[in-house]
Amino acid sequence: MSLCYNMNMFEFKKVLFLLPALVVGGCATWSFTPNRESQFVDEDHRFMLVEYGKGEVRETEFVAPNGVRLPFKSSLQVRVTTPDGTRFVAYQNMSTVGNLYFTEDRRWEYFEEGTACILAERAADGNGYEMRFQGVMCRNGRTKPLVKQPKIRSVGSTPSGFGRDSSGPRDSDGPRTVEQK
Repeated sequence: MSLCYNMNMFEFKKVLFLLPALVVGGCATWSFTPNRESQFVDEDHRFMLVEYGKGEVRETEFVAPNGVRLPFKSSLQVRVTTPDGTRFVAYQNMSTVGNLYFTEDRRWEYFEEGTACILAERAADGNGYEMRFQGVMCRNGRTKPLVKQPKIRSVGSTPSGFGRDSSGPRDSDGPRTVEQK
């Protein structure tokens, strides 16, 4: 009886230990306020949503190829929703090309340059990253998809007396042809 009680107490302590980490990690995702968003599509027609926003200023260090260490401060962050529904917040880091974002634990790396993006997850062995998504921007996420726009030159759009109606008299038989001799 006491062995079961100790095991349950151990599990309870484990849950209490992990609870603050879950709350803090979840708060970063839910307290995020985006100011714009983009949607990306890959060659398998899977979609990924990226929301951009600002938060508290974070300082990271960039190490140049020659070993020089450069401090980098940024308040920019993104919230990424992957095709399988995973959501996380990543923070901007210094990059020589494009925009580079990492999650706080460096599990996810999000890189964007121009209209293309790459999402990578840390490898299981901890060495390097494995690509999970590579796509291009397909449209602005806030616009309604496939909204039918009115035609510029639809029937009745040109007032009478303008355009074709004002170009002079026309034959009712159709266009005139030049007779050859």
